[in-house]
Amino acid sequence: MLVLGCLLLVAAVLAAFAALTWRLTRTIEADNPPVGWFVDVGPARIHLLDLPPGEPAPPEPGAVDRPAVLLLHGANVHHADMRAALGERLSRRLRVIAPDRPGQGFSGEGGREVSDPGHQVALIRAAVESVGAGRLIVVGHSLGGLIALRYVLDEEGSVDGLVLINPTTHPRPGGLPWFQRVAEVVFGAPLIWTVLLPASLAMLDRLSTRLFRPEPPIRAYAARTGLTLGLTPRRFRNSMKEYSDLRNHLEAIVPRYPDLTVPTVIVVGDADPIVPPALHGEILAKVLPRARVLRLPGAGHMAHHRHAEAIAAEVERLAGLPPP
Repeated sequence: MLVLGCLLLVAAVLAAFAALTWRLTRTIEADNPPVGWFVDVGPARIHLLDLPPGEPAPPEPGAVDRPAVLLLHGANVHHADMRAALGERLSRRLRVIAPDRPGQGFSGEGGREVSDPGHQVALIRAAVESVGAGRLIVVGHSLGGLIALRYVLDEEGSVDGLVLINPTTHPRPGGLPWFQRVAEVVFGAPLIWTVLLPASLAMLDRLSTRLFRPEPPIRAYAARTGLTLGLTPRRFRNSMKEYSDLRNHLEAIVPRYPDLTVPTVIVVGDADPIVPPALHGEILAKVLPRARVLRLPGAGHMAHHRHAEAIAAEVERLAGLPPP
């Protein structure tokens, strides 16, 4: 009887947390509504922001259209992270397209293979084509850097340049750190759909600080980027799937890197503890035929927020714009 009573108590507690998580999710989605376009691309509906240039280049004899900028966000966030960091700044002079990657934000998964970079690229490419974008500068941060690399490898004919910001590029020697392996087991479906969201909201400031370390977070980062949206069950589940499958996808793509010939800028925060450059960006730079490295001394993982001007200047240079 004692065991049965304990089981019933646990079930009641989890049910209460599940109801709380459901209400919190509805509130978070209402507070961070979709602000862009929805594009149906076969098995999924992709949500993307399409920002026209605020200062379009005046027509000149023989002038060519400038490429658009495709911003690909990292894990556990959605397009608002890249919009807040770079989107508004770059859209002063260039068209900017910022999608929610499949399974994140308000984009659908498009199938169980949501963690596969090739699957994501196919959906994003179809969405980009549907809004009439032609040539691109592709910009990816963190895990979005892996998607950006796969995008260019699969669609190189449509890409004029690539900018990678603290990108995830290579399998970590020895596999994932122990705490990530534990997280994959602990944060199974029961906890993702019950206690994860309330617990995360209680430590939101600490989460922001951890993302930016050793630099301080930007003011009101969580509010400006809708950080809580990525903590809701469906989206967090998809992020965990990306993490668990990441090593296999990295091992598959690494041999293709030397085939990437577009001009590439690899931005590395040399103090990034989340995606250490010595294990990722610095190694990638050695095998890409047309890569240069922009090192940011003292910068952490969220360098696109803290060093936006330097990164925006690289994007504009690749797009053929003169300095402002």
